[in-house]
Amino acid sequence: MTNLSFREQGNERFKAGDYKEAEELYSAAIAEHSRSDPKVFANRSLTPLKLQDWQGAESDARKAIELYGPKNEAQAMKSHYYLAQALLPQRHVGEALSEAKHAYTTCLENKDSSAELIGQFILKAKQAQWQAKETARLRELNATQALVEDLLNQQLDRDKKDVEDRFARQEIGETGRREEIEELEREADERRSNIRKAFENSANPDTVERVVPDWLIDPITFEVMHDPVVTSTGVSYERTSLHRHIKAHGCDPLTRQPLKMDQLIPNVALKNACSEFLDKNGWAVDW
Repeated sequence: MTNLSFREQGNERFKAGDYKEAEELYSAAIAEHSRSDPKVFANRSLTPLKLQDWQGAESDARKAIELYGPKNEAQAMKSHYYLAQALLPQRHVGEALSEAKHAYTTCLENKDSSAELIGQFILKAKQAQWQAKETARLRELNATQALVEDLLNQQLDRDKKDVEDRFARQEIGETGRREEIEELEREADERRSNIRKAFENSANPDTVERVVPDWLIDPITFEVMHDPVVTSTGVSYERTSLHRHIKAHGCDPLTRQPLKMDQLIPNVALKNACSEFLDKNGWAVDW
C-alpha cells in the first residue's frame, strides 16, 4: 500500500516515463476530489503532450487556465505554454503563437527561467506561421506544385495513420511511435523542400521559397530587428524592445541579472547585415 495521493503517484509515473499510467492516475485524482484543482489538470495536460494526443492536451490545458482564472497569471503560465504546444501540431498556428507569447510575457514579468525555452518555441511557431503563408503563396503561383504537395501531405497522413494503428495493436511502444512520426515528418519536410527547389524558376524570383534567418529575429518581440544592441552575454536584441524590458524589469531577459541602458553596445555588424538583408528582401518586414 502507498500513502501517496493519486496526483503524487501520477507525478512519480510521469518522471519514470510511464505517461499512460500517469495520465490514468491524474484522472483518478480528478475524479476523486480534484475537479476544481487547476494543478492536476495542468499535470495531466503534459501526459497527452508526451503521447502526442494534441486534443487531449488542449482540453486539459484550457481547463487548467479556466480554473486558475485571470488573477493567477503566474501560476497559469505553464498551462498557456502547454496549450500552445498542443495547438501548433493541429495547425492552429495563430492561437499557438498568441498563447506562447502570453506565457513568455508572464515569464519575463516574473523573472521565470522558462523564458528561454518558451522563446525558442515562439520562434518555431513564427517559422511555422511564415511557412504556411509561403505554402499558400507558392501554391497560387503553380497549380502543379500544389497538386504534388497535396499528394505528399496525403501520403504523410497515411503513413502516420499506419504508425498509430500499429501503436493501437501494441506492435510498437510510445517511444517507437513518437520517433517514427518525427522521422516521417522530417522526411516529408525534406521532400517538400526538394519539390519547391525543383519548381523554382531562376527567371522568376517569386517562385523561390523565402526564408527569414534566425539571426534577424529579436528574442523579445520575435520580430525582425532594425537597430540591434548586444549585452555582455553576447545576445543581441532590438534596441527599443530591450529598452522597454529594462525599464519595466531592470534585468537581462535571459540571465535575469541586473542590466542598465548604458551597458548596451550597438551591434554595428549585425545592424549592417540586417539592413542588407531587408534591402534585398523587403517582404521580411511582414514576417
